[in-house]
Amino acid sequence: MSSLLAAAGAAQPSRSSSAVVAKPARGFHVFRIDGYSLTTTLPAGERVTSEPFYIGGRRWLIDYYPNGTDASVATDSDAIAVYLRLQGSHVKQRVRAEYKFGLLDPAGTAAYELPAETGIFSSLGGGYDSDDEATGSGNPGCGYASFITKEDLGRRRESLLKEDSLAIRCDIAVAQLETIAATRKLWPPPPVRRSLSPRVRRRGGYDSCGSESPDEYDDGRSHDDGGRRRQRAPPDDKEYIRRCLTAQRRRKY
Repeated sequence: MSSLLAAAGAAQPSRSSSAVVAKPARGFHVFRIDGYSLTTTLPAGERVTSEPFYIGGRRWLIDYYPNGTDASVATDSDAIAVYLRLQGSHVKQRVRAEYKFGLLDPAGTAAYELPAETGIFSSLGGGYDSDDEATGSGNPGCGYASFITKEDLGRRRESLLKEDSLAIRCDIAVAQLETIAATRKLWPPPPVRRSLSPRVRRRGGYDSCGSESPDEYDDGRSHDDGGRRRQRAPPDDKEYIRRCLTAQRRRKY
């Protein structure tokens, strides 16, 4: 039997390669709850959820339970619960991440925090609408059923509940996998078609040098008319948190 790999007269083979790099990704999210005292009127098992945020190429959510996670009980919990959750996507995900929860004082300093923990986070893969199904099946994510007692919060009201506002900070560290171009992608030259003019061939996007994605050489800078536009430096962590805590409170109608 003849081998196709050694067959004579075969066209020039296509060539490609790929590589993956694993690197650490870290970040934090500040979740501010204004009107804390009113949230304590929610029944047990009800949660208040943050906006989704990105760390390590994944979408995360913070869930705050003012009266615990157990919806089967009629009495209020004596402690609040906080959980970190991986938001659902169109594919199933399972990832190990390190996380740490804390509460901030009005200056943005951690006034209460627990040691960092490591947990396994998963999502069902049914899209963003699958989040409620995941939490309803007993998979709220990773966190603390008794993060801090309400009695302790009351004693430390001046530092943790100034103006009836609770600020939760969650730090996350996770490994992020990125695909990189090991070599320039080279395609075999197209067959010569004499019926096409050079102008039409240029429109087709093929040439003898191959096809490349412009993203492979994107330097991340903003460009305007061929020149580089200088961008304002982002604030440091302390200034960023200060802005989060002092932002004007807006009532949504």
